[in-house]
Amino acid sequence: MGFVTIRRHNCQKESTMKKITYILITITFSFACLSLWAMLTAVANLSPHWSQTPPAFTRLCLSLSPLLLALPVPVVAYGVFALIRKESTPEAGTAFVASTMTALCLVFFPVLMAVLLPCFQLLER
Repeated sequence: MGFVTIRRHNCQKESTMKKITYILITITFSFACLSLWAMLTAVANLSPHWSQTPPAFTRLCLSLSPLLLALPVPVVAYGVFALIRKESTPEAGTAFVASTMTALCLVFFPVLMAVLLPCFQLLER
């Protein structure tokens, strides 16, 4: 009887930890996308004051910057779905973390390069 109670308590504890993980990953991803959008917006606001035009890759990323605001929408939707869902497998949480962080890396590095390219161009003069 005592073993069943301990096991039920551990399951509730694991469920709470999974929910906290989903919330933290969703907040981290959303904040990172918002920060990347803010960096691109800063470059867009500063570029008219430069004597040279920004590199083509930077202009491409600047034109796609509104997508950074839409990128967290599916992540938040799945996070809410995962919080509402009663049962989840351990693999679902791992897949969520892996997929969101992979998407963040695939977006972060090109945006970082787009922000740094004009800096290199200004230093080159």
